[in-house]
Amino acid sequence: SGPQKGKKLGATEHAFHELSPEWTKIFLLEFSPAEVTNLEVTIYDFLGENKEPKWIGEANFEATSVFQSPGKTQNEQIGRSENSRLYCHIEKSLQGPARGHIELQFRGLDMKNVEPGLFGLGRSDPFFEIAKKDADYSVGQWKWNVVYRSEYINDNLNPFWKPVKIGIEELCYGKLDWPLRVRVYDHNDGKTKHRLIGEYETTIPGLQSHKAIKGNADREQAIPLSVEEKLKTYGLLCVLKAEVLEEAMEN
Repeated sequence: SGPQKGKKLGATEHAFHELSPEWTKIFLLEFSPAEVTNLEVTIYDFLGENKEPKWIGEANFEATSVFQSPGKTQNEQIGRSENSRLYCHIEKSLQGPARGHIELQFRGLDMKNVEPGLFGLGRSDPFFEIAKKDADYSVGQWKWNVVYRSEYINDNLNPFWKPVKIGIEELCYGKLDWPLRVRVYDHNDGKTKHRLIGEYETTIPGLQSHKAIKGNADREQAIPLSVEEKLKTYGLLCVLKAEVLEEAMEN
């Protein structure tokens, strides 16, 4: 309902072999608290290219109601099971002056092998996630929401990941010092959960301060990855590129 009735905002990426998916796609929506803006979200099972997806269920949210809820989050039942829930989180997307995007490229160094396999011949299949910290301090709630998830590299403890371009609005609400977290996981095929290798909390300037100087294996500049409450390093994250390309603000 409302002035945007019938407008399609888009679709998420496919989350393969996941029964509790956390999609990274962010939808930008303009709405006024004075208007009713209903959101209908439909979940499908992706069956492959050129095949009709299978309907799983749908849920409905009202944008202002979600934004004004504790933690700016609501959940609704999706499908037939009461335990099957879909969560919707809405934030003000611009909270700082920066506009444009950031170009990032990471390389992993000396990743911990959490997948030794039979006879110790296996290797981790690393991928990384970048998340931003969303908090509602009025109710003491906060959560890391994933903004980007890389491809995984098979059997490689020193992976090169593809470069990525992320909008400043999507990544950090226009505030370059917004808290970010980079996590590296070992990818699994859906039978078991992805295994955490290590993580690091930072900001955009923090990433830029670690940019490699001595080539793509600069261990002196690389970020040590650890696990909370453990004083061990489980690999290094080499920042090959962290360039902010800002755009002028519109008058």
